[in-house]
Amino acid sequence: MAVSASSNSLAWSVRSTFALFYVALLGEFGWPRGQAALGYSLSWFLLIVFSPLAGWLHDRLGARATVAAGGLLLGAGVFLTGRVHALWQYYLAFGVLGAAGIALIMMPTAAVTSGWFATHRGTALGIISAGASASAFIFYPLNAWLIQTLGWRAAMGAYGLLIALAVAPAAALLSPPRLRGEPPRRDGAATSAPEGPEWTLAAALRTRQLWAAFAMWGFGVIGYQIMTTHQVAHALDRGFRPATVAWIFGLSGLFTTLGNLAGGALSDSWGRARVFGLGSLIGVAGIVVFAQLAGPHDLPRLVIYAVAGFGFGMRISLLSAIPADQFRGRSFGAILGVVNGGGGLGGLIGPFLGGYLFDRTGSYRVAFKVAALAIIASAVAAWIAARPPDRVRGRAGWPG
Repeated sequence: MAVSASSNSLAWSVRSTFALFYVALLGEFGWPRGQAALGYSLSWFLLIVFSPLAGWLHDRLGARATVAAGGLLLGAGVFLTGRVHALWQYYLAFGVLGAAGIALIMMPTAAVTSGWFATHRGTALGIISAGASASAFIFYPLNAWLIQTLGWRAAMGAYGLLIALAVAPAAALLSPPRLRGEPPRRDGAATSAPEGPEWTLAAALRTRQLWAAFAMWGFGVIGYQIMTTHQVAHALDRGFRPATVAWIFGLSGLFTTLGNLAGGALSDSWGRARVFGLGSLIGVAGIVVFAQLAGPHDLPRLVIYAVAGFGFGMRISLLSAIPADQFRGRSFGAILGVVNGGGGLGGLIGPFLGGYLFDRTGSYRVAFKVAALAIIASAVAAWIAARPPDRVRGRAGWPG
């Protein structure tokens, strides 16, 4: 689990700190914000391709080889982004290679953890996804310092090397039950009792729960990525100093991490959909407060937005826990890859849409309203996706 959490942290840090590099790209090239955000959007959209591929590779080659390849691809993508001079180069390096690397790291680690834990699956996934959330707290200040000290190009080069050298060797320590010749475990103890019928990808594709989970990912990522991609630019536009922005959003990452841990644990007893909905309400409240920033004197509002990261964090582990509850079996990697494709579609739309709406209106007011509505839609989809399987038995196409 430690390897999964640390690998997730490095993979997700590329996204959680992208807003810093986004501002640097705008400053050097003067690209419109929508076009500049599109490279980041591509790193999400291409998950539609790379997440199912990562699931297929995980099911056949295992997590070790898949995650190691992901570390090398992601490191290369970040390194090469620091060498770009044109939009197409940026789209290829960050959008294509970045998407492939992130998918090959994060999807297998979620599948491995889901296979080891059943009774407290939410808690386990909360721990590994907390590594992703903690990336902002750890790497926002680090990357801000690297950019300030080395310049954004050298900072991305150094960061790409760090990712490749850390993730690829660590992948050898991953230990899925299959590789050890053991059955999936129930909270650390081998279990011989099955959790329920074993799903195939074809059967899962015929259920409303899979497509609701797809929508849960899609809408959730639209809302979350509008905010995380453009939050630094919005705060700087309102007159906050870069140093203040760096530590505030690092603090937000800390609260997101805590929310991740709390949301996963609470969902094991309170229910996935209920905790997902509560986290969504907290997140939407934070968006409303953040949208009202008027200037540096509004530091308390900026801090409230950072604390509201707790709500966003409550949702993150449940994005994998909900489909893991519903679709167990040897094909779960491929199933989770399809579900993650919803996040890819949402990631294409969210960052670009936020920049486009800013370019058209001159502010983020409309973009932040769209983000809030998307978060609410994601909560509705989560409620549908988390319905107990026995409610769809005989209608949704359970495998025989």
